[in-house]
Amino acid sequence: MTIEEIREAIKGSKKLPKCVAVYDKLFKLIKDGEFEENGKLPTEPELAKMMEVSRMTLRQALALLQEDGIIKNIHGKGNFIIQSQNRYKKGLEILYHPIYTSLDIEIDEVELEFKIEPPSDYTIKVLGRKSPVVIFVDRWYKVKGKGIAYTLSLIPIETITEEKIDLDDKISLLKFLEESSYQKARHSTLNINYSIAGNFTSMKYPISKNDKSWLLEEILYVKSEYPIVHHKHYLPIENSHISIERKRANTF
Repeated sequence: MTIEEIREAIKGSKKLPKCVAVYDKLFKLIKDGEFEENGKLPTEPELAKMMEVSRMTLRQALALLQEDGIIKNIHGKGNFIIQSQNRYKKGLEILYHPIYTSLDIEIDEVELEFKIEPPSDYTIKVLGRKSPVVIFVDRWYKVKGKGIAYTLSLIPIETITEEKIDLDDKISLLKFLEESSYQKARHSTLNINYSIAGNFTSMKYPISKNDKSWLLEEILYVKSEYPIVHHKHYLPIENSHISIERKRANTF
């Protein structure tokens, strides 16, 4: 239950639940800059003492703050404020690389490897056609040498030919996958799932401490009915968020 649902449920009551009152106090402290932006909150015992409540009540308030995207919990490290610019920048409604719109940490390196494979039942299914060969591209998104997200991309050879991509030039391939493919795409489909296979799939660099990741399966289209590329993006839940700005539909 979100904070707004709790407020609605107790509307008319004279007394707020303690966890809601603690939520309000902590939210105000964060908003007023009492805690360093994107910094670590005090420990739970310290916060419980500061708020004059039990640890259980404090944890309920912290859980509500996490649900609202105000803080995030990193296992074994504590609770951290999420930067406001990340929370309100771009969402998945924008045709833009979802790793960059959903990750809460700034990437400083992208490592790329690829291999060329014959078509399989799986590639025919996701690409919608039997391409003579398919390029499998692994990308690890890193901070200070550590993997924090992973993408597996499947590119039909037709896309490589049409876009004149030089596979000997990894920078050119990376630029196509990260930028120009999104600039040229007319539309995409994006399926959001939960995965516990992120670390297994990324293999070379584990990306999640608790094996829990968002799996964003994305297909980009330009003109034809066939996609130019198919992506599987893995983002660790502890370091990412899902944000979609929705608008009222026009009625006729």
